[in-house]
Amino acid sequence: MKLKMIINKIKSINYLEIELPVDKGLYALTGQNGAGKSTVTTCASSAFFSMELKNYFGTTPDDSYIEFEYENNKKSYKKIFKEYIYDKKRNKRIKIDQYIWESQGKLNLKGFYEGSLIFGNRFRNTNYQNLRKLEQIEDNNLEIASDFIRENLGLILHNNKNFYEKLFKVDARIIGLNGHIFYYQIAEKKVSQFHMSTGENLLISILNSLNIRNSDRQTLDTPCILLLDEIELALHPSSLKRLVFFLKDIANQFNYAVYFSTHSIELISAIKPDNIFFLERHADHSMELINPCYPAYATRMLYDYGTGYDYIILVEDDLAKEIVMRLLRKNSLLGNKLVHILPCGGFSNVIHLAQEVISSNLVGKTAKIFIILDADVKSQADKYFKNNASAYNIPLNYLPIESLEKHLRSSLFSNVEHKFFRHLNDYVFHQVSLDQIIDEYRNLGEAVNDSDGKKLYKRIDTELRARNKSRNEIIEIVVDYLIENDKTKIDKITDFLKNQLSKQQI
Repeated sequence: MKLKMIINKIKSINYLEIELPVDKGLYALTGQNGAGKSTVTTCASSAFFSMELKNYFGTTPDDSYIEFEYENNKKSYKKIFKEYIYDKKRNKRIKIDQYIWESQGKLNLKGFYEGSLIFGNRFRNTNYQNLRKLEQIEDNNLEIASDFIRENLGLILHNNKNFYEKLFKVDARIIGLNGHIFYYQIAEKKVSQFHMSTGENLLISILNSLNIRNSDRQTLDTPCILLLDEIELALHPSSLKRLVFFLKDIANQFNYAVYFSTHSIELISAIKPDNIFFLERHADHSMELINPCYPAYATRMLYDYGTGYDYIILVEDDLAKEIVMRLLRKNSLLGNKLVHILPCGGFSNVIHLAQEVISSNLVGKTAKIFIILDADVKSQADKYFKNNASAYNIPLNYLPIESLEKHLRSSLFSNVEHKFFRHLNDYVFHQVSLDQIIDEYRNLGEAVNDSDGKKLYKRIDTELRARNKSRNEIIEIVVDYLIENDKTKIDKITDFLKNQLSKQQI
């Protein structure tokens, strides 16, 4: 299930269409500074609650809008010219003569949004006057905070569930605010939420929202989206890692789709490529959405926390990575060498990243970089290299097969390899046979416009998930079969690897 969103003329985004899955799990919205991550996140949050958009986006053109579609239901925000509005507080109409944001429609979605430092929710109640009021709260107004908030606050920040043994809350309405304000006690001193560290303040806000949402999940059938914008700004990397594990567990338990708007390597590397959405802003200010996106391309990080490599091999996807790694091991090519294989997405992503790495010296002078692309893009890649002289000095070769999706379509449908078909069918497809999947794929007309194999793979992946199996298990079967049955092509790529890894480093 996906939430389709269109954003038109809001902040730095001129026009963007994006489809966000609402299936449980962790997702990332990422991109370079100014790409529009926070704008997308804020717009997405308006799918499940109404808000004063002018407070978040400032002045916008009169033809700005946000549109949503989910399960054939639609919701939109558009600027409507109003001569009068009704003021509930004063119980009368007021003349305004201006465009205002109005919402129409409703979606069967729930969620919450933990927003940016400036326009978000995390410090909206903070000012000196409120801080003084908080110091005057009497003990008899305090309630014990829930164990869910107290224990997880301690576990995530300090790996100790009892670190905040005495955690309290107060109904903020007694000082004219909304929601709850939290305190924890150290010896005889109580520290209010606004005197806590930024990380403590942030995490209490998230845990409190989660606790409220958890108690509201009478049925898990209604999807729930949690939008967290740049939470890494306030958390130590170790705390961030524990937060990821915690949210992954909560997502599975309560059917949450958790979206991070982030630059964080720790976050992005914990999320599978299918769930990473990379916003690319080009020189003409047009925007491109890249999904799936591999962490290496999203972060431009080719080092793991400061550890350098002798060789970096850029490939398109996880199948290519597994093939190359298996050949390196099988032929004992890793001895005394530190080799890193990075999936980057489509062939253009691989080439662009390789060029950027070389031109910006992102891996230092000692590392050697080369490219291995899928077989099906050879003519396109050759044309690109011919027209871009700067790319000529990057060593390049091609795998013996296409992408995983195209390979499966070819081997199981177009030109059936019977041995491979039987092997795959016997290993995975015990309850719903591979024959049945192929028949449905053909009879429902999906095969007609599926040259990239994605529709067939979607059916295969659905059955894998139902059997608690993963994409990696299919990849291992494919690689084993190739090494055993396609020696000529395998030898060609093996010779290329031997040649590149035997060259002296400069």
